[in-house]
Amino acid sequence: MATLKKVKVKRTVYTNQKNSSNVKQYIIDCVGMGSVADLYSNPDIPTAYYNLGTGAATAIQTAINDWKQAPTKGNLDIIDDKVVLGKAWLDGYADRVEPIANLDANRTTRQEAATNIALSFLTPQKLVSTAKGVPETPVLSGENVGTGKIDVKVINGADYNPTQTTLIVVEVDARATINIDDDGQLKIEMSGTGEIVVKTATKKGKYTHFKGLKNVRYEIYAYAQNGKLQISDLSEPIVVKG
Repeated sequence: MATLKKVKVKRTVYTNQKNSSNVKQYIIDCVGMGSVADLYSNPDIPTAYYNLGTGAATAIQTAINDWKQAPTKGNLDIIDDKVVLGKAWLDGYADRVEPIANLDANRTTRQEAATNIALSFLTPQKLVSTAKGVPETPVLSGENVGTGKIDVKVINGADYNPTQTTLIVVEVDARATINIDDDGQLKIEMSGTGEIVVKTATKKGKYTHFKGLKNVRYEIYAYAQNGKLQISDLSEPIVVKG
């Protein structure tokens, strides 16, 4: 069985935090959740380590209180110093959480490892999305909604969820032949003359509106796409008057 890639803690959540009170509260929340979680309670992460975290949070608050009583540069520098120590504790906490969350005994998928990390109050790094594969071919319906205006709907079911859907509207009189070649290039050959409009809808893209068309009949085609080469077949055309 292939070894699962380790899921790590997103440490920038706290390392980029500038507000001392927020850092203090983040430490408190980590101690509060981790110390009672089955995966991270004593002895897996010792009570003594959680006590150090509580001490680091208390030290930040004490420094804040001292600065409020005497707002000098020296006291402000002390707050910064205590925040640095608090972030060091969080790094050590993350170092302890990651291997526990990724133990084979504690997870069978990377998503489970990410869920384990979240139980510590830390934030898991975003999992890399897997390839969606070739999307299903769109099925279209359309109607005229005013002179030169057409509404087009993709009527596939809920599983239809490509990255984008491209719609091609071409005058019937253009007598167009439309193909998508092996390189994913759209090719249109016309034996007559007429207008062509191409529009792309992102994500599910189930509803698309066209306006400014002529008051003539149009053929409408569509294809769905995930990435550069994961492209569906071209849909069967529908005919709607502009």
